[in-house]
Amino acid sequence: MDTDAEGKKTLGEISKCREFCPNGVNAVLLVIPFGQKFTKEEETSIGHLKTLFGDDLFKYGIVIFTHGDKFDEAKEDGQLNHFNEYLHSQPPYFNDVLQKVGRRYVLFNNKLRGDAAKPQRLQLVEHIRAVMGNVGQVAYKIPEYVNTAGACFHATSTVLIDGKHPEKMASLQLGNKVLSIPDDGIAPAILDTVYFFSHAADDVIAPFVRITTAGGKTLHLSEGHYIYAGRDALKTGALVTAREVKVGDVVHVVDAEDQTPHPEEVMEVKTEIKRGLYCPHTLGGSLVVDGVCVSTYTEMIPPTVAHGLLWPVRVLYRIAPEVAGKIAQPQGEKGMPTWLGWLHDCYTAWV
Repeated sequence: MDTDAEGKKTLGEISKCREFCPNGVNAVLLVIPFGQKFTKEEETSIGHLKTLFGDDLFKYGIVIFTHGDKFDEAKEDGQLNHFNEYLHSQPPYFNDVLQKVGRRYVLFNNKLRGDAAKPQRLQLVEHIRAVMGNVGQVAYKIPEYVNTAGACFHATSTVLIDGKHPEKMASLQLGNKVLSIPDDGIAPAILDTVYFFSHAADDVIAPFVRITTAGGKTLHLSEGHYIYAGRDALKTGALVTAREVKVGDVVHVVDAEDQTPHPEEVMEVKTEIKRGLYCPHTLGGSLVVDGVCVSTYTEMIPPTVAHGLLWPVRVLYRIAPEVAGKIAQPQGEKGMPTWLGWLHDCYTAWV
């Protein structure tokens, strides 16, 4: 979702819902006015909601058609005989959404009062009961909006396992060998081991910088995450935060076939809202994410300092990976190892 005025308004409403319903909600209502043509804009909006809520959007979804009085008028005028005629007149994507929510929908006439309005309310209650029955009576927890600079990548960013197989961040595991950057920045990309996650949280949404290159690579990363920028950046180790990247800058990309990093110009820089916060660390401190060369470090702690502070964790991982895995696992609501927050506090107090 682009963070334009409408996107920010939506995020504000989502944050309010989380405050008002801390224990979760029993259903997610998708409200559509009757008579409105389902255009590409509405399809895009549903796609944005799918990005934010994932498949839970459809598990808990109920479509509410408002302006039911207009349907009654159309029926009286002979324009429609049945509500299904209106549904069938809509584009395939619209009916696909109805199928995904289990055809749970209600036509609401807000002008009805008293007993006349009771049937539509009862129909909605029955749909909510059906949703709760399908999900085992578990309420849906609204994702938290986190405006954080140094959290890293979103859930569906991809890395190459063993240099061949694309894997989403949300599925990445400790011990996986992923494509990384050679020390000289000239040789083909190498495999390096994921030994630690400084962040791993799925039930959050956050802003990310979207960087698009001339060759079509698209990378999303937090504004405080470090990326190799500059024509000789891989040789010199020159890093900048994502917020500093501008159109015309040069980043370094890796193609699936020829896995030798090469420079590519940045064509577009935007901010988008995505779901999930994941920050895997490799032993060498670099990664190739969505085909773009990045550091594993963020501005939370300067890269050279962070790499030094994590030396004991790397040593422990090499000696006893199972023990290291236990202490490196994200914990708590923030999806971070507890000791990492303590380490950050100590560093900031020291400097």
